[in-house]
Amino acid sequence: MTITIPAALYSVACAIARSLDPDTGGSESFGGQLQGDPPAVPETYSTTTPCTAEFAQQALAMVGNPAMLNAVVSADYAERWPDLTPPTLADCEAFCADAVLSDGTPVEQLGADE
Repeated sequence: MTITIPAALYSVACAIARSLDPDTGGSESFGGQLQGDPPAVPETYSTTTPCTAEFAQQALAMVGNPAMLNAVVSADYAERWPDLTPPTLADCEAFCADAVLSDGTPVEQLGADE
């Protein structure tokens, strides 16, 4: 699955990705420091990760429902990173409005038995 976001959502996307990664390092999913002098700022950031059809369906469901995404992310932060502030509902709404998810498979085929 590939997720592409506008550069303006970089920090929000990294905070959400922190939660969706089952181990650690999700906050680095969209890349690290910008390079160059002055740094070249891209218009978009993307991350690609292998995933099961089940996860892809869950991701699509969460992107279609910002409140669900916010609830999942907030619960994960409370459990794993209680000292960090999770993305707000407004952050999740912005992410869901502008994130583009794709895995090369038509949405209606995600999770279909082969």
